[in-house]
Amino acid sequence: MIELYAITDDPSPPDPPLRAVRSDGLTALCAPAERRQLTAEVLWRHEEVVEALMEERDLLPMRFGTLVEDDEAAVRALDERREELKASLDRVRGAVELAVRAAADPSSDGAGVGLSGTEYIRAKARRTEAAGLLHEPLAFLARESVVQPGPELLRAAYLVDRDAVQSFVGLVRRLQATHEGLHILCTGPWPPYSFAQP
Repeated sequence: MIELYAITDDPSPPDPPLRAVRSDGLTALCAPAERRQLTAEVLWRHEEVVEALMEERDLLPMRFGTLVEDDEAAVRALDERREELKASLDRVRGAVELAVRAAADPSSDGAGVGLSGTEYIRAKARRTEAAGLLHEPLAFLARESVVQPGPELLRAAYLVDRDAVQSFVGLVRRLQATHEGLHILCTGPWPPYSFAQP
């Protein structure tokens, strides 16, 4: 069994223990599968490998634990999805994923102390509306965006050109400064997991 880390059309070889399995312009970057207990450390190690690959090339990251039987199975997977994979690579070429989460700042309303029920609901509605308004300017700077479900007021992923990352992060900082009552967190750049599929 081999584990797939990423798909790319960049022909440069990866650093060992990774290796390349090629088929007609596409490459699966893989390594021998290891039996290991699923821990946070193991997941982060996988992520570090994918991030290092992302620094060197455009890629479609594979989720942890994506296994195929052998090199021939990897080639079949590339061949069966060739057009879809090429289109997905074109979609993410030159870009990375940035994640933004916005949550109510618990210190901003004293946890509702001294507020009537109506005042508390109105304050919560204002924060929810403000979080929704964050998305529009961020999406404008990104190639694509996806709002994802979650407990936060806003959880979204943005596909951002590599040379626009600093501008995007600067906008997040400005939005944080102008939206009292919200805590905004921007993480990344990440491999484009949210945009790897058509």
